[in-house]
Amino acid sequence: MDLSREYGELAQLCEGASAADRELDARIARAMFPGLADLHPLEIAVWRHGDGSRIRALRYSADKNAAMTLVPIGHWIEADAGLRGHVWVYGPRGDEAVSANHDLEPLAISAACLRSHARAKARS
Repeated sequence: MDLSREYGELAQLCEGASAADRELDARIARAMFPGLADLHPLEIAVWRHGDGSRIRALRYSADKNAAMTLVPIGHWIEADAGLRGHVWVYGPRGDEAVSANHDLEPLAISAACLRSHARAKARS
């Protein structure tokens, strides 16, 4: 899987989504945690580990706190109260910020963070 491309596509899907979506959450989880591909899927966004325990994708598209877990290490996120739904992710090297916009804040945060991951993967 080309993670840079996958992260970019997921960012676009987040910005284009009309509502929270568990399928989208599952795709984000699989991109962030590629080892999930080795586990048995039980239902959308739920996998069974070899010991029988279950792993659930966070609700990245519905929950601001879950979306914030996508902020890359060493990066930070900012929002402008005057621009509802617009967020920026800044990197530690003074990189130009990546941004996203969505009326649903978790989707805007997820999209911006995924764009930041895409840029980092493209550079590596």
